[in-house]
Amino acid sequence: MTDHLPIRVWAIVGILLSVGLSTLATEAASESATSAGDQQAAQAPNPTDKMLASTFREMPVPLRLNPEQLAEDDPIGFFEMILARYERHVRDYTCLFTKQELVNGKMTTRQVMKAYFREDPYSVRLEWIRNRDRASRVLYVRNAWIDKGQQMAVVEPGPIARLFISHVMRPIHGADAMRTSRRTIDQFGFRNNILLILKYCAPARERGLLEFTYQGVRVVDGRSTLLFERRLPYTGERCEWPDRVLEVYVDRQLLVPTLCIAYADDAKRQLLGHYEYSDIKMNANLSESVFTKKGMGVE
Repeated sequence: MTDHLPIRVWAIVGILLSVGLSTLATEAASESATSAGDQQAAQAPNPTDKMLASTFREMPVPLRLNPEQLAEDDPIGFFEMILARYERHVRDYTCLFTKQELVNGKMTTRQVMKAYFREDPYSVRLEWIRNRDRASRVLYVRNAWIDKGQQMAVVEPGPIARLFISHVMRPIHGADAMRTSRRTIDQFGFRNNILLILKYCAPARERGLLEFTYQGVRVVDGRSTLLFERRLPYTGERCEWPDRVLEVYVDRQLLVPTLCIAYADDAKRQLLGHYEYSDIKMNANLSESVFTKKGMGVE
């Protein structure tokens, strides 16, 4: 059937093929130039990439967008971006963790802990430095210790109790855990913080109840952060929402939330929780022994 096509049609086809081949050649040359440009850029990375590289001890994928612009235009999209970035680049870390919470109507004292964290398997070791409660140290490794279907943690008691017993095993969702904290140990960490923020944003947005805005740059513990503010229709401890106002400070270099402050009221007078991470060392290559009873010296 093609043998009967008019000569003019074949001429047009020939022109189109010629244009297409010319375009491909131009694109190939452009890609070659771009590749050369990328190599030059790789030899002289911008300051932000250099900071991130030193943070993660390996060169992460450079950001192709301005984080502050994304924060302004799409706060939820920003947190989805930093979650994906965290999951690609972070294996473990150490830090100082400070928390103060309203638990059962009473405000706890501000506690400071040394934290050791590993993503896989999910592992947390906390050592109290200031204002310990009933424990001096706690170790939890997902699925390492299970009793009657309950996930268990290793709890080292205070100095006096340690004269009689080195440690006890306690369920992480047991009554003791609920009496001493708004959050359980399996909710600890940067990834869980981001997931918890996003968890309540989605249903609130669907129901037209979400106020989530970028507030600008702030300094926390001498470090530059991006401040976000979220408002939900919180009415009390038994409410489906966790707080009325949540302030989230995201470290500009590390791109993780290093300070979260939750309030029960619009005026920010009634504190619900204060959670702060400082002295952070990402990808510390923690040894397996850090997350064992033997490593804690309580076996």
